[in-house]
Amino acid sequence: MTAPDRTGPDADPEPMRPLVGMGAAVGIGVVVGVVTAFTLVRVGAPLHWAVVVAVPVLALGVLAARLPRATDVAWAAPPALFSTATSGHASTLASRLAEAAVDHDRFTLRVQPRLRRLVEARLRQEHGVHDLADPRAAAVLGPELHRLVTDPAATLPEPTRLAELLENL
Repeated sequence: MTAPDRTGPDADPEPMRPLVGMGAAVGIGVVVGVVTAFTLVRVGAPLHWAVVVAVPVLALGVLAARLPRATDVAWAAPPALFSTATSGHASTLASRLAEAAVDHDRFTLRVQPRLRRLVEARLRQEHGVHDLADPRAAAVLGPELHRLVTDPAATLPEPTRLAELLENL
């Protein structure tokens, strides 16, 4: 039996990543558990009871460290048909771009790939350029927009500058 195909429009754009790796999570859990046990012993609890209470705290520390980022927004493809429910996507776009401007991971993992697909589609439609690696793409886009969609170290420009770049596209 094969796994279900997760490449369609309902597929997640990427798996949610935990805050830290497993080793770091265990380290955090051990520190939290030891601090809990030490605190309980210092306030007068017997050592065996301090350990009994600290073990679940340790487990919760590991679990909390392995949870995905709570602030990650699940970006989904817009529905095929426009409705009043989809107008909410536009109203939150400004806040999502503002978050991406200060969180480089959010920009490179969420915003930049979408910008890249938008730019590639426009290049194919308007200029017959099928790849961003094509030298004509850099000439058509200009150095700033080309760097924005191709360079992993690029950062999101100010909103007005981003609007100008996309308008010129």
